[in-house]
Amino acid sequence: MQNTDSNTTSQSNEPVKKPFLETNLPLVIGAAVLVLGSGFIGYSVGHRQGLTVVGYDADAEQLVEVVQKQKQTLEGLNKSMNTAVQERDVAVSNSNDLFTALNQAKDSETQARSLSALYREILRQRGGLSLTVQNLSIKPLPENAFEYQLDLVQVSPSKRNTSGEVALHLIQGTEVLVVPMEDKNFNFDEYERLTGRWTMPKGFTPQFVEVRLTGTNTPVIKRFSWAKGNAVESPSANISEIPQAEANAQ
Repeated sequence: MQNTDSNTTSQSNEPVKKPFLETNLPLVIGAAVLVLGSGFIGYSVGHRQGLTVVGYDADAEQLVEVVQKQKQTLEGLNKSMNTAVQERDVAVSNSNDLFTALNQAKDSETQARSLSALYREILRQRGGLSLTVQNLSIKPLPENAFEYQLDLVQVSPSKRNTSGEVALHLIQGTEVLVVPMEDKNFNFDEYERLTGRWTMPKGFTPQFVEVRLTGTNTPVIKRFSWAKGNAVESPSANISEIPQAEANAQ
């Protein structure tokens, strides 16, 4: 009987064992939270990384396009700069050539003036040169207009001026036309040039051009043959302002 009681007492005193989940529930919950959190963090990082790679590719393509455009622009600027440099070099070369030609022309003009002065002085010592027509030049213009250039010259031993009037006559058979002159008076010592323009009547083709100088001691009359050349394309004045030649009985 004593043994039985002792066994019962010993069994009643032993502790009762609890289930594993019940005793380790906080650890299980913590592990689950840790696994879920790690998975969420991994997905988030991977998703962001994927977006970053896609955005980087788009930015890289845009950057390549911008660089390509800048390269093309730079090539165009280089071509423009090279062209400008070449044009500058040509302009500088032309300027140097023109400057050299201008200096040569000035030197030639100075020499010509010196020779002219020398010849005039020799002529004065030899009695001088009476008033004469040195040159008559007539240029055809558009719309049947013409331009004249009349050069008069004289060398007086006493260096006195000569003065008078000049008249230009266009002669066709027995018909004579008087060329209107803006300034028909002359007064000079050695040389004078008279210029002007007129419009030729339609159907009139002169055979001769006659220059008459009056008002001097001895009138001067010179006749030149009419020879028509090519017309000047760009006159420096309006044709409507050029006076018309008028008929005059000779």
